[in-house]
Amino acid sequence: MHNRLQLPKDPLLRLLAINALTGVGIASLVLIGIIWSNIGNLRTLVFASDNPLLPLVMLAVALVITLASVVMGSAIMLLGEKRNSGGGGGHRSWISLFEGKALEPIPVEARARAHRRRNDLAN
Repeated sequence: MHNRLQLPKDPLLRLLAINALTGVGIASLVLIGIIWSNIGNLRTLVFASDNPLLPLVMLAVALVITLASVVMGSAIMLLGEKRNSGGGGGHRSWISLFEGKALEPIPVEARARAHRRRNDLAN
């Protein structure tokens, strides 16, 4: 009998689990890159502290939460997309609402403000 980690059978939970693990992997690569490249002298500060494990764990948890959420959210947002829709871009079905209709400017009345004198503000 295996004690192997099984992915959930529900397709949505499977999607979330796979993308969460992908986010954890990306977060670990980002953490390694930050420490390796010493961005903002962070490596020096972390390893000069009394307990270097605490800031590393705090940074890792923040990166995992952020990047796993981004990967999972993008996977959820792409659920309704057609695979071979081509092109992409931001123009969707709302464009069909305006087809065949001419756009006309709407006149808006503008009023000038009454200017106050300095003496009026003081009283």
